[in-house]
Amino acid sequence: MLQSMPPPLDRKTEPFYLDGPSGKLFAIHHPPQNGTQVKGCFLYIQPLAEEMNRCRQMIAIQAREFSKLGYGCLLLDLYGTGDSEGEYQDGNWDIYLADLNAGLRWISAQGYDHTRLWALRHGAFLALDLARAVPRLRKVLLWQPVLNGKAAVTQILRIALAGALSEQDKISMAQLRSRIQEDTTVELSGYETSASLLSVLETKHISNYYELANLEIQWFDVFASLEQGRSKESIQVEQNWSEAGVRICYEGVIGPAFWQVWERVVADRLIERTSAWAQKT
Repeated sequence: MLQSMPPPLDRKTEPFYLDGPSGKLFAIHHPPQNGTQVKGCFLYIQPLAEEMNRCRQMIAIQAREFSKLGYGCLLLDLYGTGDSEGEYQDGNWDIYLADLNAGLRWISAQGYDHTRLWALRHGAFLALDLARAVPRLRKVLLWQPVLNGKAAVTQILRIALAGALSEQDKISMAQLRSRIQEDTTVELSGYETSASLLSVLETKHISNYYELANLEIQWFDVFASLEQGRSKESIQVEQNWSEAGVRICYEGVIGPAFWQVWERVVADRLIERTSAWAQKT
């Protein structure tokens, strides 16, 4: 039976339910291991839809590595996702940010002095919105961040269109976008999704956050091979952030695109390099 109150910082990894503004949120807290100096706590911020589920193994592995290094790590299922209360279609941007703020309060209540944000894919925009609203959040870890929300929504819609089971299920991109504009729910790859969530995501672009000059950002991208190469957009983003005064460090690693596949694959190099960064900062 999962407890409804947060557990004490007793060095045991246990699931619990955190009281969120819209309902109970399933959470797992990985505390720092015994014998380690407590350095702070990471708040993990998930990607959207199926990417959230595909990434669970990688996230659990990295959370345990953080624990070995003296960091706590709070993993939250945002409202309407995973094992939290609510349906996926009930979630929206404001609710997700409120959930993350509830996570921040829980972390502070455990006695942690410092909180770091750790975001994957679409979660990068949530992390940056949170950092903008809470200036004390200065250190942000980004894994394969989405840089252009409109392009991300287009990709989500294309996957949904390609996955239609029959001719009867098939609709056009224009019809899908019309549903988003009408603020109704949209079925995407089996998920009834809030159109308002997609509408907000479409407005997000990494260039909207260049003014956050107090941030320290560690950014990792994963490439299938050395030949794949880095996008011009990411190079420009790093340059613009640096010129704005952000302390940013970018690193590309070789590994599988774990957020795209259902098979259990581990990007070992990403775990290794992330842990090395955490150990020295």
